[in-house]
Amino acid sequence: MHAPGRKSLALTVAALLLWARSLSEIDVDAATDLGLVSVLPSTAWFAYALLAGGFCLALREQPPREWLFGFHVLALILMLYALPLAVEEVPRLAAAWRHAGVIEYVARTGGVDPSIDAYFNWPGFFVLGAFVEQVAGLGSATGFLRWAPLVFPVLFLPPLLVIFRAATADLRLVWLAIWLFYAANWVGQDYFAPQALSFVLYLTVFAALLRWFVSDYSRFRARANAARGEIGAPAEALRPAQRVGVMAAVMIVLAATVPTHQLTPFAALVAIGALTVVGYSRAAALPVLFAVLIGGWISFMTISYLSGHLEILAGGIGTLDKTVDASVGSRLQGSADHRLIVYLRLLLTGGVWLLAVLGAARSFREGRLRRPMATLALAPFLLVALQPYGGEILLRVYLFTLPFMAFFVASLFYPRVAGGRGLWTSGAVAVLAVVVLSGTLFARYGNERMEHFTQEEVDAVSYLYEVAPPGSLLVSWGRNLPWKFQDYEKFEYRVVTDEDERPADERPRRTVSRIAALMRDSGRGNAYFVVTRGQSAENDLLGLSMPRSLERVEALIAASSTFDLLYRNADGAIFVLAGGDRA
Repeated sequence: MHAPGRKSLALTVAALLLWARSLSEIDVDAATDLGLVSVLPSTAWFAYALLAGGFCLALREQPPREWLFGFHVLALILMLYALPLAVEEVPRLAAAWRHAGVIEYVARTGGVDPSIDAYFNWPGFFVLGAFVEQVAGLGSATGFLRWAPLVFPVLFLPPLLVIFRAATADLRLVWLAIWLFYAANWVGQDYFAPQALSFVLYLTVFAALLRWFVSDYSRFRARANAARGEIGAPAEALRPAQRVGVMAAVMIVLAATVPTHQLTPFAALVAIGALTVVGYSRAAALPVLFAVLIGGWISFMTISYLSGHLEILAGGIGTLDKTVDASVGSRLQGSADHRLIVYLRLLLTGGVWLLAVLGAARSFREGRLRRPMATLALAPFLLVALQPYGGEILLRVYLFTLPFMAFFVASLFYPRVAGGRGLWTSGAVAVLAVVVLSGTLFARYGNERMEHFTQEEVDAVSYLYEVAPPGSLLVSWGRNLPWKFQDYEKFEYRVVTDEDERPADERPRRTVSRIAALMRDSGRGNAYFVVTRGQSAENDLLGLSMPRSLERVEALIAASSTFDLLYRNADGAIFVLAGGDRA
């Protein structure tokens, strides 16, 4: 190993040690509305700078060493994606706890019930989770929650390697693209969720297609540039039997995405169709077959969901203004620090896309534009015209485009095998690496004040399930609490901020009366109102109502003769109606 490689290894080892040492200084409970970065010590920031510098030095090693690149990428995954795991006492994200509850239902009953909610209309992830839970003898899927944000990013790595190696023979370009993918992935869709698993499948499909069934040259010039090793070779030749086997495997993976996630199959269909339309795919029948699979599942297996949501699903088609407003405008609310985080997310997203355009333009000028990669980078934008997807469609578009956008960002610095060896290029890559990684720390963990939970919050919800008999009404202020992780179908859930737009903004006492009426008129013998720290953080961060509204409402409830306190700890409380049945 030469001097750059030795120095890069030393810097990254130092970064790992310094990062590990800094973890004990992080008090996540003290985080402000800027998120986890507000409590990161200076030693942690220095560790991330060393991490970026170490990787940039590895790019100067001649010849490039893949094991060294792999070490740096794994260090990045650990330091970026495992940060909450290392400093938080219980798993984060309310949605992850709900997913554990769906798996508990599947494992307990041995089946699915599409009438319960949308999750059961796309049960692939949950059925697999129940199978793994039972085989491993875990007893509960909550054990998966902590480790998923670290495991899924590692699973992304093998298909990413195949994708980028199919596009270029330059190992610097391959590994810089991979590093940028991880460093710029702020959307956080790698937690314990169907999207994370389906994204692994999405990458796997395009790894196979780009290697064996897609080529820049299928209808254009043949292989002059590839012979010089400057761009990936045309799709690798297969014997007929091998072609059938690989295509069968691709179809199996695509079929697995259909019952796993609502959006990913459409993203894959759009991308595969785009490759076919522009002439780069050698599997012309694949989009037709895949469309039949999607159509069959929707027509026969999601009827219970579509019967109540068809207008919502179809109403977003073509309404770009509403989609953009749901994805951008509606998020620009809440506290000042939260709005700053949203602006930083927009800036990071736009910056990645802009640099990718510049990288593609430079590749085009050099006559080395990877056309299939450009097609896959652009195709997901067609999803914006279909559906707002709960205000998250632009976030998901960013995720689906990110591998290919990262490739073109890397191409801006390494457009040729013989180029990019000067200090100016190394300095520019180092600046970009530090800026992107710092921006992602803000953007990815900017909601950590509400997205993390404490042991006391979990204890409060666990007590609720101990005392509430099946059929009870469980009422919360907001959606941000760790519940629904057991007995998924046995309770009715109501959320105050869903019932009343901006509750308690003017008359908290009226809000308290409405909560009492909601609990009293539910037609159920037992009703419980649960308050947790995370709900208050959600309210103030996102601006669901005036700051500290939940604290005022809770104080009024505690002082009211209409309610009795059933349970309280430092971060949670449970109230019932006075004189009601406690059991």
